[in-house]
Amino acid sequence: MKKLFTLCLFVFGLLLTTQSVNAQQKFSTEVNQKAYQKAVEYGRHLKADQETQEAMYTAFQEYYDKTNTLNKTQKIGSSGYTDLETKINKRLLTSLESVLNEEQFGKYLELTDQIKDE
Repeated sequence: MKKLFTLCLFVFGLLLTTQSVNAQQKFSTEVNQKAYQKAVEYGRHLKADQETQEAMYTAFQEYYDKTNTLNKTQKIGSSGYTDLETKINKRLLTSLESVLNEEQFGKYLELTDQIKDE
């Protein structure tokens, strides 16, 4: 009887773990897909090489991951939301500025209708 009970608990635990892993993979797939699309889109416009596109992909991946987390944890429109959103956007710009050359970064800012702070 103890063995049967232990087996049932083990199977139940395995099912719970599998469901949480699937949920994490779905979230990662969404983020990865958005990041890939943006990296390819901007890479084409900016004439970026493969290495630069991969670095852009990583920056966009971080951006979308943090944005999804922000949307889940903060109420849209609150002061905390606005502050964190600004920090996330600045982090993306900083990451892209370090990856792209000056001409590419300027063109990125034009494409996204942003003004470079100097």
